Amino acid sequence: MKDIFSDIKNNSDLAKTYRLKVSMFVAVLFVVGALLNIPFSRALKELKIESGDSSIVQNSVLTDVMQVALSSLVLGSILTFIGIWLSIKTRLGAPLITSMFSKFKLNATELWKSIGWSMGYATITAVMLLGVFHIQKIYYPVEGILDRPDKFYYFFVSFSAGITEEIIFRLCLLSIIVAVFQWISKSEQPTNPIMWSGILITGIFFGLIHLPLSQNFNELTLFTVGMTMIGNLITGTLYGWIYWKRGLLIAIIAHVTFDLVFHVIGSPYV
Repeated sequence: MKDIFSDIKNNSDLAKTYRLKVSMFVAVLFVVGALLNIPFSRALKELKIESGDSSIVQNSVLTDVMQVALSSLVLGSILTFIGIWLSIKTRLGAPLITSMFSKFKLNATELWKSIGWSMGYATITAVMLLGVFHIQKIYYPVEGILDRPDKFYYFFVSFSAGITEEIIFRLCLLSIIVAVFQWISKSEQPTNPIMWSGILITGIFFGLIHLPLSQNFNELTLFTVGMTMIGNLITGTLYGWIYWKRGLLIAIIAHVTFDLVFHVIGSPYV
């Protein structure tokens, strides 16, 4: 597919002009994503309390909202600042959001094609992994520790994860890794080997961060750890590639699409 964002990503003057507005927009988006995780988080706490875990304390909804809003605003601002400022060097960032602020004219047909293809890749990946999980349940059943929240909660967490994880791992972490590799190799622009190395390393960290969540539902054995790491490396690589080619916003759309198909439409753990 044609890279319709190349003119924006390679225009350092444009990026510098609008990076503050883009950073503010993405930071607010991070807060929204964090708040959307509250229903799932509260449902998970309820399940733990029902299972007899006396160490869990369930705060009021208002307390959760205030705490999450404040902490995510601070964290989101830092992550966004790093990612957007590094995007000038790494040619990454959020070109679609930049175009919205700058009124940079994009070909609408090509834009919707990019979004459609990215959602399609995410859907195909989700269906393939659902098939793998179905085979795994037949031949290598894993005994669960705790029931999972209803799909209603996974609907919200799909948007939450899509927004917050892409800002953390692609906008921030991947940009840092690519910038470091550029500095080591003294490259003005990120080469393909640099980008793919950064995407794969970020994918490994993406898998590691999901292990604590998996531990809520399954024993961490060599098999379950391997499944978690490989599955998230596959999806993390997909999101990283889309982020590289299409920017933050379309990577978020792809991530949300995957999670909705995998967790809401599909039933990988039932």
